[in-house]
Amino acid sequence: MPTRYVIVGGGLAAASAIEGIREIDKDGEIVLVAAERELPYHRPPLSKGYLAGRDRIESVRIHEPAWYRANGVRVRLGQVARSIHLKRKSVTLESGEREAFDRLLIATGSRARKLNAPGIDTPGVVQLRTMAESSQLRSLLKPGARLVCVGGGFMGMEIAATARELGAEVTVLESGPLVYRGFADEALSGFFQKLLQHRGITVETGVRVARFLAANGRLSGVQTETNEQIPADVAVVGAGAEPNTDWLANSGFQIDRGGVVVNVRLETPGDDVWAAGDVARFVDPVTKLPRRVEHWDNALWQGKQAGRNMAGAEEPYAHQALFFSDLSDVTINVLGDAEKPDRVQVVGSLDLANPSFTAFYVRSNKLVGAVLVNLATEDRVAEIDDLQRRLLEGTLPEL
Repeated sequence: MPTRYVIVGGGLAAASAIEGIREIDKDGEIVLVAAERELPYHRPPLSKGYLAGRDRIESVRIHEPAWYRANGVRVRLGQVARSIHLKRKSVTLESGEREAFDRLLIATGSRARKLNAPGIDTPGVVQLRTMAESSQLRSLLKPGARLVCVGGGFMGMEIAATARELGAEVTVLESGPLVYRGFADEALSGFFQKLLQHRGITVETGVRVARFLAANGRLSGVQTETNEQIPADVAVVGAGAEPNTDWLANSGFQIDRGGVVVNVRLETPGDDVWAAGDVARFVDPVTKLPRRVEHWDNALWQGKQAGRNMAGAEEPYAHQALFFSDLSDVTINVLGDAEKPDRVQVVGSLDLANPSFTAFYVRSNKLVGAVLVNLATEDRVAEIDDLQRRLLEGTLPEL
């Protein structure tokens, strides 16, 4: 009998897993169970090209409907998974239906972390995680609109840059001491803060939001914990993300720091179950330490590898972490592990008008990560290849 694959999740990891399965198993039955009512799509454009109106839905979708039909995939949209029964080898849906599986992939991604502040549900306050929310935000960002971005991470900074392109007046409020604190040290964070300010965006760090203010039933401002009131027509909350693992609480999986623990082949301890993307806590091929990564590149390659392994490949996940961001015309590439280095050494120009540099992240005298800003495409590809080799070796270039 053909193998029955069930993929729970509607994002890039899920779509990539289908590709991985079909590379090896042309005949198996594939069922895609997705909570959203949209086919899987790319999420980076939601805060950039799609938000700006440059990208249409056809370019944001990972595959068109015909692709799923051609690959024999039964697509179940708008179906929320509630639990997994390992002994019965079935997934129970919110409707009470069960989907039986021979092989299962958990790829349920992340959701936006909700800020615990009065007024969070006021019309005009938006969280950006889905295509529908991006469309809603775009309709609100009229020229001259006053936008407050709560959070100075990837999402908040990208939205701020895009909104400024659209003619909005933008303020970024970051609760911590640094923007991009997930990968930037004090010097790099200061550069990115100045870069946005150079583009006409106000950036304030060490500021916590106390409440969202309303007038006539709509957002009128944001109040900080120091009682400063910032006028706002729109507010975007980018307070980070949380992996969608709540539904697995009683299913017998090991959840560590929000992620489903998997081995080097992305397998869980449960029989015939794999996990990939934002929900997977995996072994980093460079540091050999467990981590969880919430980025496009990780979902793409983990999904593909999980699909291949579900179909019998039994290959270790060996792809090095790589993710990117754009602040209008400034491109940022982050390689390896950029958290808590012993030191960061920057080579190149931090000129705000035309920045072009690489920051090398060193721990225990070994290269563990790097940040590349605005290198020309041909230079960037060559340097990334060289840095990925050096990351595996732990060797530093001559600086």
